[in-house]
Amino acid sequence: MSIRSIRVSHIVLSTRELADLLMENLKSCESRELLFKTFERLAKKYSACGTRNKGGDLGFLEFNTAAPELEKAAMATPVHELGGPIKSRFGYHVFLVTDEEAMGDTGMDGINLPMGAGDGTL
Repeated sequence: MSIRSIRVSHIVLSTRELADLLMENLKSCESRELLFKTFERLAKKYSACGTRNKGGDLGFLEFNTAAPELEKAAMATPVHELGGPIKSRFGYHVFLVTDEEAMGDTGMDGINLPMGAGDGTL
């Protein structure tokens, strides 16, 4: 699995049938703008996750913090693409990769940091 810095929105549903129905509805959107607006509206109406108030927005995924099944599937999905349904312990996720940030080397590898615990410690 490649590690990317991606922003993901999701809708959590209790059944596979409902997830499939929402996927069909979302796949019929004719433009990216319509897809994003429809996704947000459906998330607010149907999602079983607290992110429903934000249209399903999970923000940028931190490695190993989301449901592992969702994280793995989202990392493999191109930006602006729809994915799912993916089953996790929370339910069935329909998701949308809404944004991606370039990951660069910060140059901070620890080599130039001072040794020891620093002032004011044992």
